[in-house]
Amino acid sequence: MDALNWLIPELTHSERLLHGFIFILNIGLFILAKPILNLVAPNQDNKTKIKMFRALNVLVLLLHILDLTLRRAGGGTYQSYFINLGLSLMIIYAGIFVYSFLGTLSKKRFGRQRTLDQQEIYIETYNSRLVSLVLLGIITLTTVYGLIKLWGADSLLETTGIFGIFIAFLAFTSSIWAPDIISGLIILNSDILEDGNVVTISDHTDEYIIARVTLIYVILYDIRNNHRTLIRNSQFMQSRIDNLSRIASSDGVRQSLIYKIGYPAFSADIILREAELNDFKAKIDGLFNRAFLACSQDDSIKINEHKSFEWALTNAGDYALEYTLWVYLQRIPNTKVTGKIRQHLMGTIYKVNEAVYTASILEGVDLSTPDLMQAHIHQAASSITRPNAGQETLLPNNTSRKSV
Repeated sequence: MDALNWLIPELTHSERLLHGFIFILNIGLFILAKPILNLVAPNQDNKTKIKMFRALNVLVLLLHILDLTLRRAGGGTYQSYFINLGLSLMIIYAGIFVYSFLGTLSKKRFGRQRTLDQQEIYIETYNSRLVSLVLLGIITLTTVYGLIKLWGADSLLETTGIFGIFIAFLAFTSSIWAPDIISGLIILNSDILEDGNVVTISDHTDEYIIARVTLIYVILYDIRNNHRTLIRNSQFMQSRIDNLSRIASSDGVRQSLIYKIGYPAFSADIILREAELNDFKAKIDGLFNRAFLACSQDDSIKINEHKSFEWALTNAGDYALEYTLWVYLQRIPNTKVTGKIRQHLMGTIYKVNEAVYTASILEGVDLSTPDLMQAHIHQAASSITRPNAGQETLLPNNTSRKSV
């Protein structure tokens, strides 16, 4: 006790209790940062947040010790400054923590429960996002009010103070952030785009997984390249978005493959030509039926086994007959792992293509596209005799010369 009185002799009993409470609270938050953040934001990567909050705790602790040191040294000019700065950081810390905690509760209360990667998670909805916006406004104003009261700057609460400046700032910058927030609410209100859905975007050839929809932007996972893509909500909504996870039929996602098969040779007799044409059509049917049977027996090929392949002659071109094969895939799994989606979508299409090639060998159908060429041969005169006088001679280059 004597050592404590020597360190902080100028503190009253209430001030000692306050300093002790702040010190113990700061140490407790430093130790319990990981379990607290995992409780507030479960099933998320909180490593960065844990480091940030612990660094904030260390900074507050240093400011606390610096304030006590200045009190012992008699530095009355700066002692209140450092303790107020530490308390300001604690107020900001409390505001962020309360918003995260209430945001998690609102997501559980107003969000939608979903199974993703064998885990039960809660995703944002239109109602939960509105509640988050209201909470953000209330907590932000409360935090600013607390900071103003802490520093004794009550003049900032006037119309020409910080709140007036803040409102003016929001008004002048509304054209920047308001479209993204409104677009984010539209995304959630549409009830067609959720975390974990596989989508395609117009003017982009790759497929993406929706990782997270925030107030301002959308985070996407590029399935083909394993990239993380960030796009603003307003830009995201301006594009055409196809959701492959939300199918319009129970048959599954419909994908197409195009094969160009050379024109068969036919006989001159019409009866033989009809028989040869039927035989050619039978080979095409056998080709795709054999491919479907092979794919149905392979569990790694994620096709709908209850929906047969469909094919049709879609173009009779100059060089080959173009057949389009339509394949129905199984429902896309609920996962954010790009490898699983890549195996489900691209891997299945590649294996179906391989099965068609194997069946073409067995059925005797050539999938190579021939190049058709027409050659016109002009036979030149083998010998040229001297013509009679006054007779024209036709030369090989189709020019004429008149003999005299």
